[in-house]
Amino acid sequence: MTDPFTASDPFAALAELRAAGPVHRVRTPDGPEAWLLTRYADVRSSLGDQRLALNRAHSNGADYAGFDLPPQLDAHLLNSDPPRHTRLRREIAPSFTAQRVRAMAPEVRAVAGELARSLPADVDLVADFAVVLPVRIIAELLPLPAEARRDFAAWANALLRHSPGSEPRARDTMHDMRRIIGGALGSAPPGGTLLSGLLAARAGDRLDSDELTSMVFYLLFVWYEIMVHAVSSAVLRLLGTPASLDQGVEEVLRFHPPQLLAAPRYALAELTVDGVTIPAGDTLLLSLASANRDEHVFDDAEAFAPDRSPNPHLSLGHGIHSCPASALTRVIAVAAVEALHEARPGLSLAVTSDTATWRGNFRHHGPATLPGSPG
Repeated sequence: MTDPFTASDPFAALAELRAAGPVHRVRTPDGPEAWLLTRYADVRSSLGDQRLALNRAHSNGADYAGFDLPPQLDAHLLNSDPPRHTRLRREIAPSFTAQRVRAMAPEVRAVAGELARSLPADVDLVADFAVVLPVRIIAELLPLPAEARRDFAAWANALLRHSPGSEPRARDTMHDMRRIIGGALGSAPPGGTLLSGLLAARAGDRLDSDELTSMVFYLLFVWYEIMVHAVSSAVLRLLGTPASLDQGVEEVLRFHPPQLLAAPRYALAELTVDGVTIPAGDTLLLSLASANRDEHVFDDAEAFAPDRSPNPHLSLGHGIHSCPASALTRVIAVAAVEALHEARPGLSLAVTSDTATWRGNFRHHGPATLPGSPG
């Protein structure tokens, strides 16, 4: 059986696993084992299953348990269960309502247009566009003070401008992350902003100190790579196509999910999934990438269909564990392609979806480079 974590084409390997069965015991690249769920129905139901915990304190200590962050960065949504998860989400949810995201859309389009018009002649639409755009949007959203913006941009460049395999891992940049977070929290942000709201929540004892720094870490760093891969994949697939960009971006998210796996889950008690017994404390990995190509849910699932509808993919989560910034991620991806169409109508890529190289680890996935010539 092909290992989906080391295969050059993880989707083909996942299809092989999915055909063989819904649940598999696998060894992760970091060494420890885990249970991998491959079919849509199981992945979707497990995203909201109260028998599964996100907090790694429920791990048995032997299975894979993800990146062990220091406490000051680990009290965020992806390591929290209700009621703490509910409380943390409540503090940022007002910034991502449909109304707020619609209000942000003109600014997102303006930033994307500015970047598109300033592209160099020898352009790489990953390094010169997709890496830069989310930095600018996130920095404005919080907002970050000038020095923290510069540090954040430098961190992003160091992480995602390198050739695949030579870039530092996010976990190796902890010193930089802490400096950027400290710069953000050390500022006096304008009232009514996301960062000022979090600082007010700390002052009002609705967040403790670890939760405050962890939520800024989540807002800055956890979203960032997902947004870069979503923009890069949308540009690769939709640049120069007549497809509806709203539908097209949904299909990009399904077919090229920026995160291949959801955050690890831990069984609170022994449970059975499709006839497989999973002991308490064992880790479950939910394969969003495999679920999105489940033949029982999506017609012609291995084909990219930009007008696919309906498209109930799981790339940005589901239920209470859906990404709070999912609407903003969609707006950024659509705005990116729109800006390139409008500002650079003659732009063409030197690679196709079949010849592009991809970067990422067993959790994330996106184009490594998109060379082209601005029109």
